[in-house]
Amino acid sequence: MAKELPRRLGPVAAMGTLVGIMVGSGIYRVPSSVAGLVPSPIGFLLVWVAGGLLAIAGAMVFGELASMFPSTGGRYVYLREGVGPLPAFIYAWSNTIVLRPASHGAVALVFASYVGTLVPALAGRHREIAAVLILLLSAANYRSVLLSAGLTTITSGLKVLALGGIAVLILILAPTAAPAAAAAAAPMVPSWHGFGLALVTVMWTYSGWGSTTYITGEVRNAERTMPLVLAGGVAFVVLLFLLVNLAFLRALPLGDIAASKAIAADAAGSVLGETGRRFIAAVVLVSTFGSLNGVSLTSPRLPFAIGQDIPRLARLGAVHPVFATPHVAVVATTVLSVAALWTHSFEQLANIFILGGWPFYILCTVGLFRLRLRRPGLARAFRVPGYPVVPALFLVAATAMLANAAAGDPGKALLGVGLYLLGVPVFYLLRRGARPEAPPA
Repeated sequence: MAKELPRRLGPVAAMGTLVGIMVGSGIYRVPSSVAGLVPSPIGFLLVWVAGGLLAIAGAMVFGELASMFPSTGGRYVYLREGVGPLPAFIYAWSNTIVLRPASHGAVALVFASYVGTLVPALAGRHREIAAVLILLLSAANYRSVLLSAGLTTITSGLKVLALGGIAVLILILAPTAAPAAAAAAAPMVPSWHGFGLALVTVMWTYSGWGSTTYITGEVRNAERTMPLVLAGGVAFVVLLFLLVNLAFLRALPLGDIAASKAIAADAAGSVLGETGRRFIAAVVLVSTFGSLNGVSLTSPRLPFAIGQDIPRLARLGAVHPVFATPHVAVVATTVLSVAALWTHSFEQLANIFILGGWPFYILCTVGLFRLRLRRPGLARAFRVPGYPVVPALFLVAATAMLANAAAGDPGKALLGVGLYLLGVPVFYLLRRGARPEAPPA
């Protein structure tokens, strides 16, 4: 039985996966949340600009880490090598049990809500529709990595063209009187607390670039391909999201954006009528389908990497003898995702993923600094431009953003800490017989 996943993915598949995950459900739901937290058009756009710059800086940090460790598992590997096996395990534990299932559930629920827009008879069946979608995409991922990656690449191209096209049409055709009046009446500068909370939500929309690193071990020439995919792909998506949010502001007053439950459909409908509303609903279906397929492809690679490291969890690291996929990890991820779907709302799932995931982006950046200092001879096909300023800015901004989010919702922050602490005894119970620790970083 094979112990490693074969490198069968090229740069197009890797880029398609990144774009497919990032252009998912968030851009169709998050602008309403941001408008509610930042009640001014200027502040609304500044949040998206700030989040985009933060995402690009983080993508470059991960690009250097991927060039050093072109292995399956992404952040898990970077944490293991950069800060040690315990933080890496806690990351893998929390992501596998809670955070990745929460992400899957949130995206699937957005898909299901837009199915209800197109087919009113199914409007009350959100969880059932979402569960069926997760099962179907997991089955494709179980069968073939090339099939799953191909689906993501095709849907990525379709949704980028459609989303960009509809945004351009809105900008050209929308009247400006009502939004302009609303802008004149709105405060020009948002509160820092509201801005920070909005930034946390925006970063969930941008966060797919981190998940793409899970498939690094299956990408050909990954040490050179992945840095280009990460930096270039994130920059492209940032520009696309700014264009889309400009279109939303052009189509609707900020208060209407904040009140909308389906902002893309409402914005398109206000300018293009019912045809535009139904078209954008179809675009959202394609978009969320592709995004969920992308996370269904990447997420099982995390428990797979754990299984490769820890003999007592070796079953998770099994490779299917015929399909060459991490089939046991796929099944485990699917079961947890469907369970999360039936126990939480969209907002709860999104908040779980945001507050739980970002501490590890911060730790990965700390690991980059430690690796530069303690393992300077390690081969690096890519280095972060502007080091140490760029990663330091990312570290400070991400820490401030997370602290602001924790202050705004201390209960969820404490639950996250509790989840991490639960992973500590599990780590030591499993440690006996685990792989030798990485050299001190």
